[in-house]
Parts: sequence; C-alpha cells; structure tokens
Amino acid sequence: MLWIGIPTGILLALVALFGAAKDFGGYVRGGCEAVGACAVAKPTPPTIPNFTSAWVDGGHNAIEYCEPQAEHYRKLYPQFSITWRPLGEGRDKVGRGHAIYQYNCAFEAVAIG
Repeated sequence: MLWIGIPTGILLALVALFGAAKDFGGYVRGGCEAVGACAVAKPTPPTIPNFTSAWVDGGHNAIEYCEPQAEHYRKLYPQFSITWRPLGEGRDKVGRGHAIYQYNCAFEAVAIG
C-alpha cells in the first residue's frame, strides 16, 4: 500500500502548491492593477464605417453632417475617443445651375486611458 500512498501524496501536494501559486498570482495581479503599476491591455477599437450624407443644397459643410455622426459613436463607444476627418465632398448639378453637395467623413476610435 505504501507504493500507492507516496505518489498520491506527492501528487496532492503538487496540486495544492500550484493552486496556491495561482491564487497568489491573482492577488499580485489585482494589487498591481489597483495601483496602475502593471500593463493592462487596451480594448480593441471598433471599426467605424465612413459616412456619406444625402445630397443637399449648397450652404452646408462637413461639420453639420459628420459631427452628429461622431457624437452618436461617442455615446455608443464611451471607452474610446472618437475623432473624424473630412474625405471631401461630392458635387453635382440638377437643373439649370442648381448645385447639390454630398459630404463624406472617416472616423477613428482610440482607447481612452
């Protein structure tokens, strides 16, 4: 019976040792994160599609159409800083000299913190 008892005792001792080491590692990691001394992975930024406005009459600009979209994404992704940049505007004429425009923008999300 001794030949079963010794290996079993060693196995149980190793299981207890590794279990204690895992718990200790959790305590160390928790303390490290609490004081900001260890690196914490930043969340993956969302991929935000480009925006294209409907065709509109003249007298508008990209800010009028892109900023409300950016605000929507800021509410949707509060853990990210959402910025945008204009991608230019489409121009067309309808009828005699009546110009219409279309505004385009791209968004970027960067983790805060």
